[in-house]
Amino acid sequence: MKIKNEPIAVAMLILGTIVAIIGILGFENYRRSAEYTAELTARATEYGNWYPNTITIPYGKPAKILIRNIDVVSHGFALPDFQIAVMEIKAGESAVIEFTPDKKGVFPFVCTIWCSNRHMEMRGQLVVE
Repeated sequence: MKIKNEPIAVAMLILGTIVAIIGILGFENYRRSAEYTAELTARATEYGNWYPNTITIPYGKPAKILIRNIDVVSHGFALPDFQIAVMEIKAGESAVIEFTPDKKGVFPFVCTIWCSNRHMEMRGQLVVE
């Protein structure tokens, strides 16, 4: 009798663990979408570049952008048209920029720290509509 119940108990434990992980990840995605206007992930160009490399935010409303560096090297961030710069985001760290876009259009952003031989390709664009 004991042998029959063990597989059920193990299956219930695994299922409970999976449900808990999915719930935590779902809540974290919800929390981030409520807290931040957009999220950027930085990786050296040969491993993915900025993700996404185009972000869209609304004109005239306060924006809060989370920039996460998931790489093993430092990155920087500059959005020259809005005079915004983050000098260094070390490997595994994050930075948050906050501003209110006062013009519409498409504006480039770049990495400002030499991160690889393809550093000059480390660019993206901000769309303000």
